[in-house]
Amino acid sequence: MKTQDYRKIPLQELASKSCDEALAIFGSKGGGLSDDEVSDRLKKHGRNLLSTKRPPRWWQLVLRAFLDYFNILLLIIAIISVAVPGPEWAQFAVIMGIICLSCVVRLWEESRSAAAVIKLLDAISTDVRVMRQKSGLGSVEGVIDERGLVPGDIMLIDQGNIIPADCLIISAIDLSISQSSLTGESEPQRKTVLPRKNKPYEAILELQNIAFMGTNVISGSGWGLVLKTGDDAFIATIMMELNKKRLLNAFQRGIRSISIMMTVVITILFPIVLVVNGFVKHNWIEAVTFSLSVAVGLLPSMLPAIVNANLARGAFTLGKKNAVVKSLDSVQCLGAMSVLCSDKTGTLTKDEINLCQYLNPLGVETLEVYDLAHTNARYQSGKKNSVDSAILKHAASEKVKVAQNKLGEIPFSFEARRSSCIILDDNGDIKVICKGAFEEVVARCESIRLDGKIVYLDGKKRRELTHRVNAFNSDGYRVILVATKALPRVPMGVPVPNDYGGLDQDMTVEGLLTFLDPPKDDAKASISRLQELGVDVRCLTGDNLGVAVKVCRDLNLVKDADDQHIQAITGPELAKLGDTDEFHKTVKHCRVFAKLTPVQKGQVVDSLKNRHGKVVGMLGDGINDCIALRAADAGISVHTGQNVAKECADIILVKKDLSIIVDCILTGRITMGNTIKYIKMGFSANLGNIMSILVSSAWLPFPPMTSLQILLSNILYETSQLTMPWDNVDTSYLATPQVWSIFDLLRFSLILGPLSCTLDIATFIINWFWYHYRDPAKPIDVAKFQTHWFLQNLVTATLVVHLLRTETFSLSFKSRPATSVVLSTLGIMAIGIVMLYIKPLANVLEMAKPDVTFWGWLTMEMGYYVVAVEGVKWCYVKWFGRWL
Repeated sequence: MKTQDYRKIPLQELASKSCDEALAIFGSKGGGLSDDEVSDRLKKHGRNLLSTKRPPRWWQLVLRAFLDYFNILLLIIAIISVAVPGPEWAQFAVIMGIICLSCVVRLWEESRSAAAVIKLLDAISTDVRVMRQKSGLGSVEGVIDERGLVPGDIMLIDQGNIIPADCLIISAIDLSISQSSLTGESEPQRKTVLPRKNKPYEAILELQNIAFMGTNVISGSGWGLVLKTGDDAFIATIMMELNKKRLLNAFQRGIRSISIMMTVVITILFPIVLVVNGFVKHNWIEAVTFSLSVAVGLLPSMLPAIVNANLARGAFTLGKKNAVVKSLDSVQCLGAMSVLCSDKTGTLTKDEINLCQYLNPLGVETLEVYDLAHTNARYQSGKKNSVDSAILKHAASEKVKVAQNKLGEIPFSFEARRSSCIILDDNGDIKVICKGAFEEVVARCESIRLDGKIVYLDGKKRRELTHRVNAFNSDGYRVILVATKALPRVPMGVPVPNDYGGLDQDMTVEGLLTFLDPPKDDAKASISRLQELGVDVRCLTGDNLGVAVKVCRDLNLVKDADDQHIQAITGPELAKLGDTDEFHKTVKHCRVFAKLTPVQKGQVVDSLKNRHGKVVGMLGDGINDCIALRAADAGISVHTGQNVAKECADIILVKKDLSIIVDCILTGRITMGNTIKYIKMGFSANLGNIMSILVSSAWLPFPPMTSLQILLSNILYETSQLTMPWDNVDTSYLATPQVWSIFDLLRFSLILGPLSCTLDIATFIINWFWYHYRDPAKPIDVAKFQTHWFLQNLVTATLVVHLLRTETFSLSFKSRPATSVVLSTLGIMAIGIVMLYIKPLANVLEMAKPDVTFWGWLTMEMGYYVVAVEGVKWCYVKWFGRWL
């Protein structure tokens, strides 16, 4: 078979091939590919990167920027404006200008985000070890970026790695791989070299000699022949569906709700304005055009641009605070976060486990116990975990000798929570040395060594041993039990058996190891700060309950006693509750969850999020945190975490520092605050204008502003708001979690909208009764009337930004606006006023110079508006407890 045909061969068929057959199909050698072969295959297949992880192309960014809910709505209105008799081409041009401006701003922000993603991928890229043929050197083992893998490469598979491509297992040592990312099953699958016969497609994930891209190595090691890379990999066929299954986060739910609300309001107001204007003016074509202008005026046209600018600014700020944002939506979710679920090891604690004591069952320090633990740790294949590393680097290692020969091992797994090695000493004795979690190991022991003698482990001795371990746990120590089992001696010349299943039974307890992983230096202060900010911190760990409670009590996460609610619970206890109301009640109040499986961590996050309405963040860096990271509104990992954990996270911390989380939350709340400022200001002001237009339609014989003037007014206002993402936010707003509230937005708009309407009506009254601008047959009177209202709207729009942006008294300057906000609002107001005094431009806009005396009236109106808004603000905050 020609090597170029391998891309068309399905995985099931490749799995049925022997290692030699597979190597021949891919034109590979046992020592790997040459540099020329790799270069050719990179050109043919491209980089080993899924389409879902590649930066979007320019046309995708343009399409995404244009296909926005508000842009589509504006486009429909623009088309209708020129489709009806008497087309309004000026209105069409202005609307298209708004759409183009929105697209440009959004495209700019999306481009920056895409660039940030590229930088992120480079920053967190994963290296893999491969065998490659080097000229003059033969087969050489080297390290490459996973994106440089090509079909035919020979790749090392090691514990803790995420598989970067679909590959055929060509050698394996106790290799177990979790396929939970594909199947949802937490039980890891044993991988072997043995080929299998073809199976139907639905059984593809049962192939024991295939390791799939995206799965992670739980234990053991081996080598694999790369079969499929990039979009040819099996996971690529289901990646899009997996992404679709993720529930909406808090930000996405909020945007959807606001979009629906605005659509409903427009749907209700459009026919009202149309009917009123049509009956009063008896010109239905003009009424349709005017109603369309009203609909456009109600929409905060720049909402997508302002939202994206806010999120991008937040991401940029977080980048300077050692947090890399993968998903822009998560920035706002941080501000809304009310519960932070955190793994214990490495996040609350230093993840610097130190071996403190090696004791016999009576509590006496004994070197023989350390010798056994050292042998077990030394002979564990693959990457050493933190416990093994702590044992091997202990000072006592210099006192032990390593003379045994390893026959085999029973590797560690998250389910078994123990590991064993089988050794042959110089005397020909075969021994099993097992170490692991106390509960799991002691359950497999039938005897105990006391004073050098092996005696039966009866109930009394078990209770005494358990009591000793519990005492250590209550002091914050992690306890590992060491046990052994002697196997029959093997006569000379007789082969040693290589099936070790079930040998770690009926063992003898040899002693205890105590480890300490102290809390981080900044953990207590950071958690205290999080609690001050209204964030409820929960601990989700797979560790021992006693250790977890001790650490959490030291960090003030749990109280000494609570008679009403459970504060700590284990995974097995939680499993007994099932999916019941009692389960969700327990999750609501419990602070410490110990011995949780990965699936249970996800269930806890899901319960808090969907049953209790919390906005949940998850902080974790291990393989067992992935489900919870995916389920959370904001998944947070660290750059030193497991590859699969970083893949599931929305935000990656460059430093393992809880204080960064505090900065992230504050930045998220600033982002949320400036977004909601724009929405509340714009929607309430626009609603007030709609009410004013309804009044004018029933009263005035001519429109208070033309369609073009309304659109120009909106453009000027929206442009002045582009600096809102850089505004300052009240300290009181940052003190509590902030979530989207459609009811509060409606309430705010229904109170502030009519208030601004009174100002408009005052302007109508001044024009009608003071200046006597009433006759529609006099163009100058109509132009003066419309100019005065345009001017009042322009000045009010500037003033309203500074009045509504803070809950404090605006003139007290307790909350100062950002310089950029001051310059943009004053600058836009100045541009609007100057336009009225440029005659050619004023003629095009059908406006005239305002009366000199109107400036006096305008000053009095602004004084009234300041007093009225400040009074309403004081009452609003007092009654409802919030402003923004």
